[in-house]
Amino acid sequence: MALDARQARGQATPAPVYVLTPSRVFDGEAVHDGWIVVVRGQRIEGAGPPSEVAVPAGAEAIDLNGQTLLPGLIDAHSHVLLHAYNETAWNDQVLKEAESLRVARAVNHLKAT
Repeated sequence: MALDARQARGQATPAPVYVLTPSRVFDGEAVHDGWIVVVRGQRIEGAGPPSEVAVPAGAEAIDLNGQTLLPGLIDAHSHVLLHAYNETAWNDQVLKEAESLRVARAVNHLKAT
């Protein structure tokens, strides 16, 4: 696997930057038509009307026409005391596994999260 010049010098490769252009953006309080969202790596860098959001040079544009974007929405629903049902059925986990085993598993799930 070849390394680029930055990696060879021990420097981090810059995170990619994207400009998302949906039809609407919901900011948690209101729906806004015509907004854009700038994302660098895995972080939202800005959201708002194009005239108010700085778009870095070289950002890749992603057209989401017809879509409503909810930037920053996190799915916080989690079953930390369970593991995949294709491993063990729900009834077996809840009714037959020791509670201490399920709690130990949950600790690992929470650490990973």
